[in-house]
Amino acid sequence: MTQEPRQAPRQPYPQPGTRQAIPAGWPGRRPQDRIVLDPGKPTWMDLVTVLAYVLIFILGGAVLVTLIPGFREQFTQADGTLNQGSFTFAINLVSYSVLTVLALIACWRPFVDSLRTFKRYGWLKIGLIPVIWFACILVNAAVVMSAGGDIKSANQVAIEEMTTEVSFLPMVLVTVFMAPFVEEYIFRHLMIGKLSRWINVWVCVGISMVLFASIHFISTGFNFDPVQIIPYLTLAAAITVAYVLTGRSLAYATILHVFNNLVSIVVAYTVLPLLSEGM
Repeated sequence: MTQEPRQAPRQPYPQPGTRQAIPAGWPGRRPQDRIVLDPGKPTWMDLVTVLAYVLIFILGGAVLVTLIPGFREQFTQADGTLNQGSFTFAINLVSYSVLTVLALIACWRPFVDSLRTFKRYGWLKIGLIPVIWFACILVNAAVVMSAGGDIKSANQVAIEEMTTEVSFLPMVLVTVFMAPFVEEYIFRHLMIGKLSRWINVWVCVGISMVLFASIHFISTGFNFDPVQIIPYLTLAAAITVAYVLTGRSLAYATILHVFNNLVSIVVAYTVLPLLSEGM
């Protein structure tokens, strides 16, 4: 005599006032917890990349490129003067190429994994990128008006000088893709994502913002008008807060930084020449 298969007992309907999970897709279902990514533990490759960054940009190791036989001569004009814009760009191209390769080896897996942040509210997060950028522009414009003049830093002046000597696509490669990726890896992924294992995350945010803004004034020996640091602090604040709120997404921080630099470079190649002609 065969036994009939037992049926699973029917679940009672939730009583009013009780908390019970609501099936997926039902109205009133509570949203899932936001995606929080794990940047992982520090690795030897992280250390190698940071040491290379310190050597190249902080200790001035980038000038070692000029010791390559014939390198400087490539940028010397017929009258013997140096084409400073092209020369500076070439040094940056070599330096960022080395650092980009090291950073990719160190964090390509976390970078790809951090794209998961777009699985929740993806279109909203994408749409917020130009909004965040525009908010930074408004803050910087307010600072310019209150300062009563131009607040261009030596770093910004050097970039604008390079745009007059270097074609658009190579400039985009270095300043729009390489530099943002390396900087986000150093200042967000490492200084916030990994350092926050031992230090409060908002303390890490403060450290990251200050160092990110300061690094852009190394070429002047940190000799600058305090007002000139505001645009870098504004951008640093926007990116670091976005990085934390998107669950420590290196991809989101990088895309936001790329968008900011892309707009700046497009303006430098299109609008600034027109303004110069009108003066």
